[in-house]
Amino acid sequence: MVTMTMCAPTRAKTTRGRWRRVGARRAVVRAGDAAGDAARATVEAFELVTETIEIADGCAVRLVRPASEDEVVDHYVATGRLDSDPYWAALWPSATCVSRYVARAPALARGKSVCDVGCGLGLAGLVACAVGAKRVVLYDREPLAVACARLSIEANGFGDRASAEVFDWNRVDAKRQERFDAVLACDVLYEESAVAPVAELVPKLARGGGGRFLLGDPPRRAPRNRARFKSLLVEQYGAFIMRELTVTEGLDELILMDFKL
Repeated sequence: MVTMTMCAPTRAKTTRGRWRRVGARRAVVRAGDAAGDAARATVEAFELVTETIEIADGCAVRLVRPASEDEVVDHYVATGRLDSDPYWAALWPSATCVSRYVARAPALARGKSVCDVGCGLGLAGLVACAVGAKRVVLYDREPLAVACARLSIEANGFGDRASAEVFDWNRVDAKRQERFDAVLACDVLYEESAVAPVAELVPKLARGGGGRFLLGDPPRRAPRNRARFKSLLVEQYGAFIMRELTVTEGLDELILMDFKL
């Protein structure tokens, strides 16, 4: 069940344009305070909604997001950011899928450190926090996504355990990068060029000796990408497949994969 609250005034649409999703561009690059403040101001200028999303019995989170994905796309077009990805503003079924899995198996997150990589709106990471994660970090390459995720962290009162950071997964310093007990990823394999970087990223983010990596992915969008990713993670990086499920979210069928490192 979803309840919704409107906030901020409606803005007029600007130009429209066709968009291509751009992947494989997510290591830790932290925005300075000025950049973070500017991104937040931009997000708060959109018409925003706050949704209460019930993921499972007894597990609900508040999600702040733009009311119109078109308004976000229009902003990117108007500001000439054609190499960026405005689709963080959509709540993808894969995020709901991974969130529900975590909510129904809370031991994966409770008392543990969790990372939601390529987080978009950050639903999966917020749910990990809701079920009792000790620490949650939301990573995305898009500063506006990070700014919006921070609003959701505030809306849920998770500020003592959760943070959101700008992150480029092509520039990870493996020696300095924080590692997590569980890493969540939703719909990150849609481009062929993302497969190898994401597979290489997993052991840099998930701790060895039992760290988990949960992936939600649409089954028909890029099955070859998913098969190659699975092969790389298992054969090259030594991961074990704990579970692979086909689940249904509304009208969408999704693949959920649970790896152990």
